[in-house]
Amino acid sequence: MQVFKISQDGFKEIKKQMLIRTLPVMLIAVTVGIAISFINSKDNSAEVNVLPIVIPIMAAAVGFGLYRGVNRQKSLFESYTLTITNNLVTREQLNTPTISIYFNEVKEIAKHKNGSFTIKGKETVDLIVIPAQIDDYLQLETALQQIQPIVVKDKVSFMEKYQSLTGLLTVGLMLCVYTVNNKIIVTLTGSTLVALMVWSFIKIRSSKNVDSKTKRSVWWVALVLASVIAVMIFKLTGLVDMQKR
Repeated sequence: MQVFKISQDGFKEIKKQMLIRTLPVMLIAVTVGIAISFINSKDNSAEVNVLPIVIPIMAAAVGFGLYRGVNRQKSLFESYTLTITNNLVTREQLNTPTISIYFNEVKEIAKHKNGSFTIKGKETVDLIVIPAQIDDYLQLETALQQIQPIVVKDKVSFMEKYQSLTGLLTVGLMLCVYTVNNKIIVTLTGSTLVALMVWSFIKIRSSKNVDSKTKRSVWWVALVLASVIAVMIFKLTGLVDMQKR
């Protein structure tokens, strides 16, 4: 039996990259949220007066949320354990469903451009992701090679390449839905936003590589989704114009 864990400074290697991806999206989301409130407010002067109070509070909330998020990700990442026995490979991680794949059920073992590995099982959800920051890297690669020849994938998939833009796209779509009254634009952006949110919800809830807390918190997406659908109905049926009159 071989057991592999994350290297001692493994999280430090991905922390900066994680902040670069997350922080801009969070700041833009907060800015757009304030902008939506300002645009839809009947008394813009009152909104301007509260901005000196709202902005520091929002900034503090973002900072605190980011701090807690980083610490939680650190705990999750450092709890990663990969075990290889004579016929089974198992991934265990804190508050995350355990994935076990028998050797004869392995469909593909791939090595990616960033040095990480993925092991695909028979089912779509049976996907073991092995970070490049794993300890005893060469020993692990040799062990995986003995299970099945490793496929080298130098190219990054479209979804992986533009994954960081998904958050920006979502924020942009929400800005259009909540601030634009043109029915064609609301229909196009709203439908795209609803489809994106439903896809993300299903993807996160069904994944075995997402921790239980994230799966619980994703239910907030359902509330946002209900709000988006309600706004679309109001605008497409003309109820917004009736209220303004």
